[in-house]
Amino acid sequence: MLPKHHKAFLLVLSAILLHVGVVQAGRVSDRLSELQRAKVPFTPVELFVSMGSGPEVTALWRQELQRATVLRFDRNRAEALLRSGVPFVAFSIPVEGGTMILDLERTDIARDPLVVRVASTGLAVETPSAAHYRGVIRGVPGSLAAVSVFGSEVMAIVSDAEGERVLGRFAEGPADLHVFYNASDLRITNPLSCHAEDDGRGYTAAELREDGAERTLRCVRYYWEVNYDIFQNKGSVVNAVNYVTGLFNQSAILYDNDGIDVTLSEVFVWDVPSPYTQTTTGALLDQFGVTRTSFNGDLAHLLGFQGNGGIAYLNTLCSGSTAMRMAYSDINATYSSVPTYSWSVEVVTHEQGHNLGSRHTHACAWNGNNTAIDGCGPAAGYVEGTCANGPVPTSAVGGTIMSYCHLVSAGIRFQNGFGPQPTAVIVNRVNSASCLSACGTSCDAPGNLFATGITTTSATLSWAAIGATSYTLRWKPTAGSTWTEVTGLTTNTYALGGLAQSTAYEFQVLSLCGASSSGYSSSYGFTTISPCPDAFEPNNSLATAATLVLPATTNALIATASDVDYYSFTLTTNSTINLYLSNLAGDYDLRLLSNTGTQLAISENGSTSPESINYTNAAPGTYVIHVFGYNGAFSGTLCYNLSASAFGTQGCDRPEGLDADNITWNSAVASWSIAPNAVTYDLRWKLTSSVDWTVIVGLTTNSFAFNGLSPLTSYDLEVRTVCAGQQGSQGGVTSAYTLTTTFVTLEAPCEVVPRSVVASRVMLDGAYRSATGLMVDSLRVRGYLPLTEPYSALGHTVSGPLSTTSGVFAVSGANAIVDWVLVELRSTTAPYAVLEARAGLLQRDGDVVGVDGTSALGFCSNAGSYRLAVRHRNHLGCMTGNAYALTGTATAIDLSGQAVTTYGTNARRTVGSLRTLWSGNVLVDNILRYTGLGNDRDPILAAVGGSVPTATTTGYHLADVNMDGRVRYVGLDNDRDPILGNVGGSLPTATLTEQLP
Repeated sequence: MLPKHHKAFLLVLSAILLHVGVVQAGRVSDRLSELQRAKVPFTPVELFVSMGSGPEVTALWRQELQRATVLRFDRNRAEALLRSGVPFVAFSIPVEGGTMILDLERTDIARDPLVVRVASTGLAVETPSAAHYRGVIRGVPGSLAAVSVFGSEVMAIVSDAEGERVLGRFAEGPADLHVFYNASDLRITNPLSCHAEDDGRGYTAAELREDGAERTLRCVRYYWEVNYDIFQNKGSVVNAVNYVTGLFNQSAILYDNDGIDVTLSEVFVWDVPSPYTQTTTGALLDQFGVTRTSFNGDLAHLLGFQGNGGIAYLNTLCSGSTAMRMAYSDINATYSSVPTYSWSVEVVTHEQGHNLGSRHTHACAWNGNNTAIDGCGPAAGYVEGTCANGPVPTSAVGGTIMSYCHLVSAGIRFQNGFGPQPTAVIVNRVNSASCLSACGTSCDAPGNLFATGITTTSATLSWAAIGATSYTLRWKPTAGSTWTEVTGLTTNTYALGGLAQSTAYEFQVLSLCGASSSGYSSSYGFTTISPCPDAFEPNNSLATAATLVLPATTNALIATASDVDYYSFTLTTNSTINLYLSNLAGDYDLRLLSNTGTQLAISENGSTSPESINYTNAAPGTYVIHVFGYNGAFSGTLCYNLSASAFGTQGCDRPEGLDADNITWNSAVASWSIAPNAVTYDLRWKLTSSVDWTVIVGLTTNSFAFNGLSPLTSYDLEVRTVCAGQQGSQGGVTSAYTLTTTFVTLEAPCEVVPRSVVASRVMLDGAYRSATGLMVDSLRVRGYLPLTEPYSALGHTVSGPLSTTSGVFAVSGANAIVDWVLVELRSTTAPYAVLEARAGLLQRDGDVVGVDGTSALGFCSNAGSYRLAVRHRNHLGCMTGNAYALTGTATAIDLSGQAVTTYGTNARRTVGSLRTLWSGNVLVDNILRYTGLGNDRDPILAAVGGSVPTATTTGYHLADVNMDGRVRYVGLDNDRDPILGNVGGSLPTATLTEQLP
């Protein structure tokens, strides 16, 4: 186990992995934009062709994914690309409905030649040939694409607002087949979680501020070690190295996009059994630290398939202990045979982010006030600190690398990167790390510029000490053009005076390293403060105390060594008093006095630390606040901030532990602990984006169930106690409301809020009667219609609801139900590919509705362009000749009219101005035949007994061609004559084929 005396904090990713807004453009997108503006040519590269979506193809991924594209890889073209070394490529990926083009630039994942070493000999071996690229989706600002091309495969991650797409080779099956899919379509989710030993220390404002430079001044060199189980899984050293270098490129682009330079120095592969035999992450990291006592890099990372998560130390970049500069990640090779690079990228990048100094974004460490950036961790049951939960981003925005947003509906978006504050922490750690080498020249400009102690006329300037011989500083008013230069500085701070008040300034620093020097750093700006108005003077005695009405916030000066300030306020009920004094220029103290000057409470923290007083059970009356400088501390320019508030008590405590759980897309349950002396509770709630609360009064239990909420919506909750006594909302005195608890509802199931909706219309020739212009509903009237759709039994794959209720069949008139139909969404480019099929109910007037009998038919397929096909159990189906753009709002498609063209020829029967589906497909073989083998006439005779043609039968039969509920072989309204009429009437041997591919 790890020694307990280590002060670095161990972060353990302990979830079970199955072996495993507006987005701003980052550095990668900026670089590509510059290349495009400069009209740099991008060489077209086409390494793949689509394999379509036949049964043999979809069988490769159907168990693991909801949808995917299968591609065949061209090794000859890949080898030609590797030989050519072209720096800029337009990389094509065939996708449904067209081609995705990635604009990419070639990158080196190693600054020096990458060393590949094997355990069996301890010697370096030849590095496999590879080409690594980074770039964007053409025409999609802010997107990211990392592509690695090898002789036998391609590894890629593509990220945009739609999520993370993965391109990789199948683990099983034909060698050159690859799969391209969106990670959200995996049939399992990534349950990665993390537990940290939280020290409770937040980041300072300086740590959270970037210096504005385009990139880090220094580079982090990584040593990656590959455990034996990865070698066994991949089958060779070459395959294992290809896998982890492709993974490194996919992780490094996330650092690259945030301006953080990382590089791979060495890959060590265990091609013989390794000493890393433990099964937990902590134990594996222990073994790594004991075994690898030195390594070629700044940080080391062991990769394997054991441990169920990852582990890393926090902020150990330049630690003197080799073992402390390590991490372990249990990565994912595949889910079944499908590659799952996105999970591996997330865990590796996340762990290395810890090494570089970043904590989780739900920790109470951020924003300069020890609060959380987001609330994804608490929403998933993981809490770090006692601050209020941060907001949970919507799924449209997503979380960042160091978040737990993948455990809630928000998810993590790689294009979001680390986010501004974690990025600033990492950049500042890297720039100030003296153990790192420069990315470029040997003498770098310092980073992490900052200004502190800002007054009306002065400021203290500082920068990272990087070991230079000396520094030169220059400064000027931001609006000015002339720099003032200060040379020969041997420390990394400088006290700058003689400034003008309320004026913006900037400064830069360069390093002198003996015979060489750097260029100047990027500018850091600051503004001198304005003199503080001291509006309450004179208030330097009890008699002249300034009157405040609570709650109140005010600013004032302790302007001289003898200056003091007094404020008075009045309470009308028993209350708890809260006072907070901040933004102190010196060692100020805070007292609470009675109206006669008796001290009731004092706060004297020392130095410039804020002072605070929480005084409970204060009786009604007048109180006085006293602010003064200890030992004569004062400032004639810097105001302090005083906040004073009070809330009524009478022994009425506010509830604790307000939380929301059992959250669905439209409901949640709020609960809290029972408060002493509570008679009832007042619960108030609102949309987070709103200012108006809805109050629910008189609750007699400590929970409340919300229903009718909106999906993917953030809500705020607060609750207070109502106690016996004075008049409150329900006849009692009340406590203060609790701090706000925020929760976000889940995404609505597509069955509730379909992504694509179709208001289709179709007429069945067998049921249509021209005299009324409607179809007959004889099957419904006679009680023959089944409550469950019939198409699953006919061999079709049907999604969504499969049954209806008897109440739906009780409706009569034009909206009465005729029968079940099957409606399919098909690919625009591969019309034989059924993307989703739903059972619908057909009304007499031709409208196709959902199983509720009224709603347009909804699908789970994402909004987009599709062809629409409609089938009926004993009619020939048809499909639109063109694609239609479908959204969550119903799109009308009338297949009974002339305006909608259909696929193929003679796909529908013409009945005046109407178009109907051809009836008579009794044998359900997609061909109408009146005579011969496989004809549709004989099953009608068989249905009525087979020997007596004049016999009849009733019920729900395929042989009931005219859909009147009765099967007749001969006589009036028989079911065989329509078949003869449909195949031509005069030539019994003619046939009619269904026009569906």
